[in-house]
Amino acid sequence: MAERAAGRRSREREDAILTAALELVSELGYGRVTTDAIAARASASKMTMYRKWPSKAVLIADALRRQSEGPAPIAADTGSLRSDLVATVDGIVRSMSGGGNLLNLADAVRDDPELRDLVRGQIYDRCDADGATLCAQAAARGEPADPALGPAVVRLAFEHVFARTLLNGQPPGPEEREAFVDAVLLPVLRGGR
Repeated sequence: MAERAAGRRSREREDAILTAALELVSELGYGRVTTDAIAARASASKMTMYRKWPSKAVLIADALRRQSEGPAPIAADTGSLRSDLVATVDGIVRSMSGGGNLLNLADAVRDDPELRDLVRGQIYDRCDADGATLCAQAAARGEPADPALGPAVVRLAFEHVFARTLLNGQPPGPEEREAFVDAVLLPVLRGGR
């Protein structure tokens, strides 16, 4: 019982630190955020933070990862490949909404090699896992989906949403997302079928 309570407090402490980090990045920008400010906002010690996150870049990348995963960090299983892809693209849009998101850190990701490598690795790992899962789910339902292309398709979806959001100031709407799934993602996964 005591171990569970300690684990819950540890998780709450981590959540407070990660939330504080994203709030401060949203308010001040990555370059102006310090670990002292994050510790103060989260009412945590810097020693606690450095045990888990050895640098600001590692802390911010972890905060972004946790925020983008939300409560369900796995690919949707909605009953069809098309609707799984739509749900995946919708999830990507949600991950780019709100404060402290990847778009707010575009300059920092470009300028900080450590942050760039961490964020790129997280994005690619998540896209690759979701792409493999989507293809496995489709195969289990008897739907054609090339498993070798699943990761690339989810990466393409991420890059499309990121670019459209950056260039238009808002993410693509539901109709545009569905059209992208129908015109690009589904045909690629189905090998032109």
